[in-house]
Amino acid sequence: MAQSLIPLGLAILMAAVGLETRLEDFRALTRARAAVALGLLTQWVALPILAAIVAEIFALPAPLAVGLVLVAAAPGGVTANFVTLMAAGDVALSVTLTVVVSLAAPLVAPLWIDLAFARFADETVATTVPLGPTVGAIFVTTVLPLLAALAVGHRRPDLAARVRPHLRRLSTVVFAIIVAAAVAAQWSLLAEHGLAVGPAALAYDLAAVAFVAVAASILGIDRARLAALVQTTGLRNVAVALTVAITLLGRPDVAVAATVYVFVMNAVALAHVAWTRRRLSKVKDGEP
Repeated sequence: MAQSLIPLGLAILMAAVGLETRLEDFRALTRARAAVALGLLTQWVALPILAAIVAEIFALPAPLAVGLVLVAAAPGGVTANFVTLMAAGDVALSVTLTVVVSLAAPLVAPLWIDLAFARFADETVATTVPLGPTVGAIFVTTVLPLLAALAVGHRRPDLAARVRPHLRRLSTVVFAIIVAAAVAAQWSLLAEHGLAVGPAALAYDLAAVAFVAVAASILGIDRARLAALVQTTGLRNVAVALTVAITLLGRPDVAVAATVYVFVMNAVALAHVAWTRRRLSKVKDGEP
């Protein structure tokens, strides 16, 4: 029951994101090619490589190593868009990266997963990520509610202004429920395998965030777009990773890393939100 309600919850989050976003924000991305390119290259290339390096450093057993690369190869999670909003980041950039990487996942993710099996498990597999369900899920939970909310904001700004504060409060509660439900659903596996893969998962997440932050600094990307890059880098679509591992590959042992990463990624993401809000508060108060 709870799992069936998660798509509805994600749609509510995206509706809230849509009411806080303007069409001009998406048009502005044409002048932010560096941020878009960095986000795409990070998710398509850098993250799987970082995951493999961390797996080597921590000498993870083959199923956990493959699972960590699988998490990295999965597209960004829909919740990244709402958490970007919480962090006062560039929501248009976050949404664009989420949609593009998700649509490309059936082509990109299998390449990294197959390489991970060959490197860590000495196995040859031919992974497939179904295109139809992937595109359908991203359309229902992301594109459709976002476009509906953008249309309301554009055509009825008075209505959007009245609804916005109520939807913001509702979406905050929905987000908390989604995170709690995700952690609770995997709690037994988290308790059993947390010490085995948790440190590696945390090291990977922090390395990924550090990588994109340093790259963004070198490229001169501003704070709002950096916040979007951090969230879309750390928050992965664990549901896709679990589906690939358990349903498509029949390897629940490979899914362990994804179950542990649910807790890690949300903890790091919320820590970033708290840090960002504290910094913005200090700037607003005129503190150095």
